[in-house]
Amino acid sequence: MTIPKPKRYNNTAILLHWGLALLIIGLLVVGFFMPDLPKSPLRKLVYNYHKSFGLIVFALVLFRIYWRLSHLVPDHVAGTRLQVQLAHYAHIFIYALILVVPGVGLLASAFNHGFNLFVFHWEPLFAVNKELARQIMDWHAVTAYVLAGLLGLHLAGFIWHQFVRKDGLISRIWFTSPH
Repeated sequence: MTIPKPKRYNNTAILLHWGLALLIIGLLVVGFFMPDLPKSPLRKLVYNYHKSFGLIVFALVLFRIYWRLSHLVPDHVAGTRLQVQLAHYAHIFIYALILVVPGVGLLASAFNHGFNLFVFHWEPLFAVNKELARQIMDWHAVTAYVLAGLLGLHLAGFIWHQFVRKDGLISRIWFTSPH
């Protein structure tokens, strides 16, 4: 007997989707403006929280990938083969970048002055190499911009589904009662 696919994502997947969306948007916005902050205790605090929430995003997306792979999900919405494939690969790249961006940021910290997880400090994992840390941070920024671009495409896809195709895509990933 074949188990029918659900019409919407389960509540855990929905909560992970929107929780991660809020965290990632916040981190991208803060990360864009952080370098321009004057050196001060506030700047240090902002960087500390940025790294801490980045680590939380890293852990949550690992759990989200596990959840996605271990639970049934709705079928792709109707579209051409190309549209379905583009959506599929865009989601894979988004997941990958959500892991890569904080991973690269944490790697840079491992060669710099260590890492604070809120109030807990971890010493650098490797010999301090500020030039290497700076180069790694450049990759952190590049991957963050690529992630922001992909998330923009994701949002554009939502807008197209919601307002052009009017196919109710949002009901699959929103906090509504199961139908």
